[in-house]
Amino acid sequence: MKKAVLATLIGAALFSGATLAADQGSDFDRVEARYIDASDFDGDAFGLNGRVMLDESIYLTGDYIHTSDHGLSSDQALVGVGYKHDFTEQLAGFVDANLAYADASGIDDDYGYAVQAGAVYRLNEAVEFGGLVRHLDIYEDDYQQFELSARWYINSSFSLSAAYVDGFDSDTDDSYFIGAAWHF
Repeated sequence: MKKAVLATLIGAALFSGATLAADQGSDFDRVEARYIDASDFDGDAFGLNGRVMLDESIYLTGDYIHTSDHGLSSDQALVGVGYKHDFTEQLAGFVDANLAYADASGIDDDYGYAVQAGAVYRLNEAVEFGGLVRHLDIYEDDYQQFELSARWYINSSFSLSAAYVDGFDSDTDDSYFIGAAWHF
């Protein structure tokens, strides 16, 4: 069911804007709220994500995820700096390095780091596809993930997104995101 919903969202985004001209690149300046459905818990999860360009290439990034399941909760935050390179008007690559913080039910917290690299392809004015690979090292453990996403721009200030995240080593890291972003 979850994969069908994600496929429907991506398909709708693709076909709704298929006739528009591609005249702008990815919009990295944004704040986004996300609902997260992860395979390793039955509780609630939400996230906030943001990026702001400092110049044409350098950006600041931040992510926050809160989960709660059966009375236990956890918080994870990433804050970092990145570099974006526009290969064409439609294709941009990026890489960023982040400090990571995690806190599980106020009992166990830890600091670590995350690095990620990816690309964003702007199909047209309304549709954007993205992908990234992430390495996260926290709680004396490290793991890798990849993320595939689609973004539909309602207008220049607002977009909707859907993403699938897969942990290379474990099914417990798999999740789906749906989100809404404000672009500034």
